Amino acid sequence: MARRYHLTPLPPPGRHPLPAELSHHLARVMRIRVGDPVVLFDGAGLECAAAVCGIRGSGRSPTVEVETALPTPGGFEPDVHLTVAFPPPKGGRTAELLEHGTELGIAAFQPLRSARAVRDLERPERWQRVVAAAAGQCDRARIPALRPSCALRTLLEDPALPAERYLADAAGPPLAPAQTCEVVLLVGPEGGLSEDERSLVCEAGFAPRRMAIPTLRVETAVLAGAALLLSACNRLGNPDRP
Repeated sequence: MARRYHLTPLPPPGRHPLPAELSHHLARVMRIRVGDPVVLFDGAGLECAAAVCGIRGSGRSPTVEVETALPTPGGFEPDVHLTVAFPPPKGGRTAELLEHGTELGIAAFQPLRSARAVRDLERPERWQRVVAAAAGQCDRARIPALRPSCALRTLLEDPALPAERYLADAAGPPLAPAQTCEVVLLVGPEGGLSEDERSLVCEAGFAPRRMAIPTLRVETAVLAGAALLLSACNRLGNPDRP
């Protein structure tokens, strides 16, 4: 059962009601009871211990008692900061990609626009809720960054891109664990990158690497690539990466 719940800013010691959405989740979904312990985390590396001290009214709104004097570092993070860039797949599959990618340890998600990408309605508020809930569920210290959608060329021209860069490509050699602490994986749309796009990606220093022998869906390629790149990572407590 999840024990970590995102709340920002973290409250000081004492008794506090919870925001409506979190209150509803704890009361109606988790069926929390008086005395149950919870951990509140801010998604940026800090947390505080609390316990349910009361449930008010017919709406069953929990009140919590914050026990720690100051927020403390907590949770776990991989020691590799992995960014994945991908055109969002259609339907509800983007939410699945974000949820499971957060569980695997992806640090940042960069939705892309490309020539053959399926045009689908973006849902940034819902997606943000998905990654926050998944981070709490799997005991992560930080909520992954969910960046605004951008054009492929914009990504390639970003001077902040790490030196270790990979393109998911069935024709490349197998993908191995990350070699540095900063890495980016680019996955094309289900229709594939155009020849011009692929040339631009390779010219920008992205090395083609194979996730698996079969052709994979976008979300499967992202998750397979993340699992391979992070397979040799240590899990760190008390993270200090911004």
